[in-house]
Amino acid sequence: MKIGGITPLSLIDYPGRPAVVLFTVGCNLRCPYCHNAELVLQTGEEQLTEKEVFTHLASRVGLLDSLCITGGEPTIHTDLVEFIAEIKAMGLDVKLDTNGSKPKVLKELLSKELLDYVALDIKSSPERYREATGGRLDFEEVARTATLLKEAGVSYELRTTCVPGIVEIEDIAAVADMLGGVKRYVLQQFRATKTLDAAYTKVNPHPPVWFEKAKHLLLDSAEEIATRGI
Repeated sequence: MKIGGITPLSLIDYPGRPAVVLFTVGCNLRCPYCHNAELVLQTGEEQLTEKEVFTHLASRVGLLDSLCITGGEPTIHTDLVEFIAEIKAMGLDVKLDTNGSKPKVLKELLSKELLDYVALDIKSSPERYREATGGRLDFEEVARTATLLKEAGVSYELRTTCVPGIVEIEDIAAVADMLGGVKRYVLQQFRATKTLDAAYTKVNPHPPVWFEKAKHLLLDSAEEIATRGI
């Protein structure tokens, strides 16, 4: 595993739980608005060994019982399954953040009961998906991953970072129509800082009233709707 950093305590990354957050290095997408460019492009200097990670986690057992693995994109790492299995053996619950591009990896993790919560990014509507991912992913593949989650019985959320020009009201409507009923949908505010494409640092985020309209469109498609970062 290529590990770029660790947050010893987060109160927002694992819903309802304090958790350690682990950042993996590298991503197979190039979303222009991404604010983790140093992880995506592998330019960050901080690298942790697996031994250092497990030493830290061992020191937290009994204090925290949850870990969030994010990135970058964790599922591009070929040793992810073995890595999470070792974490689970320590008695920790694991949340995985993923862009949904590797459904086979996710299916293996779910079949081995190695995940307790999954957050799946839905970047935009089918028409804008290639633009939203830097030309690297189609909506249909992520929709298959969403179906896998819905059938798995694991706790999960779908989430969309609402970037003006990439995610508009009509895109939320299209996503709601395409994905059908889901347990939880989270609409996240866009942060115009340290973006992969510097042009997005000049983009003004959607106002709060936009999110109220977007939530209304999801009422028939999600059992729970939340906003984050507004």
